[in-house]
Amino acid sequence: MGADETAGSPGPDTWNGVPVPPRPPLPVLPGTEPRESVESIAPVTVPPGIDNDTRRPDDERPPRFIGLPPGMQADIDTVPTTTGSTPRTEAAEVSADDSVSDLDLEFPDGSRVRAEGSILIGRDPTAQSAFPDAQLVSIVDVTRSVSKTHAAVQWSRGAVWVTDLNSTNGTRILDATGRETACVPEAPTPAPRDGGILFGRCHVPLRARGSDGSA
Repeated sequence: MGADETAGSPGPDTWNGVPVPPRPPLPVLPGTEPRESVESIAPVTVPPGIDNDTRRPDDERPPRFIGLPPGMQADIDTVPTTTGSTPRTEAAEVSADDSVSDLDLEFPDGSRVRAEGSILIGRDPTAQSAFPDAQLVSIVDVTRSVSKTHAAVQWSRGAVWVTDLNSTNGTRILDATGRETACVPEAPTPAPRDGGILFGRCHVPLRARGSDGSA
């Protein structure tokens, strides 16, 4: 045994009788530095308007939203309104006159009927359960192309709607250029304000109220 071992004190490490040099200290990696405990951190006075999260150590703060990467857009608003302003709402603009008809049906004999509510038109129209409050209007048609109860005309939210009631010769909508659109039976079809309606071969134009019908 060596002198150090006989003295009872620990000696240097050896390998095959050769002293081993002392180990160098381990390097300190980033983020592994010893930190003070939360209790040892002095309280911080928070100025008015500053988030109270600043009282906690940096490693304990919740993550902050720092924005979206370039080219990305957020579709939701995560910031509530605190100014008391009313949020802008999209609403369909409805004309004050939409509930009141400003159009007339002009029949071949020169008579006019206001296009409002529901109207059943034909050579000799009769009441229909689908239109319980409809007005009955007869058309003088020597060609007999118009059925007895040919079609229904209704006014709804600023437009004239025409429903063919399975007539023999059909119902068509005319636009200002004279182009025709056939009505599917029992399916309401809108008529343009500057157009007209063909009940069989009987043409009934739409006229603005108060106009004389001249071009």
